[in-house]
Amino acid sequence: MPYLRHLSTSADLITAPEEIRAGFVALALERSRQASPFVEQARALKVSAMQAKHPNDLLEIEGIRTALLTAAGFSEKATHHTDETNKTAAIQGFIEKFLEPAGTNIVKPVLFSNSVTSL
Repeated sequence: MPYLRHLSTSADLITAPEEIRAGFVALALERSRQASPFVEQARALKVSAMQAKHPNDLLEIEGIRTALLTAAGFSEKATHHTDETNKTAAIQGFIEKFLEPAGTNIVKPVLFSNSVTSL
């Protein structure tokens, strides 16, 4: 049996605590590495959104439309199957429902809406 070349007793199946810890550390570092671009995107969005004095001003800021669509609940796939008129309507609905009630503190709802977690 081929597995007998690697395993002689059941103890061979037990992972040493040091190897377990090293695996968890490696996994955490990999997650951080993969999350870095999204964190940078969120920071850039925050800086851009802070320029808006009123929620509707967000529609005029260059480069954040995709993030606004994500905040409004659009997946990347949905954006490819929706025309610009409907995309704008979705963003305006998001602004009316979530951002206008937030008053002057519109950045937080944009960054932390339930949908933006995919950013």
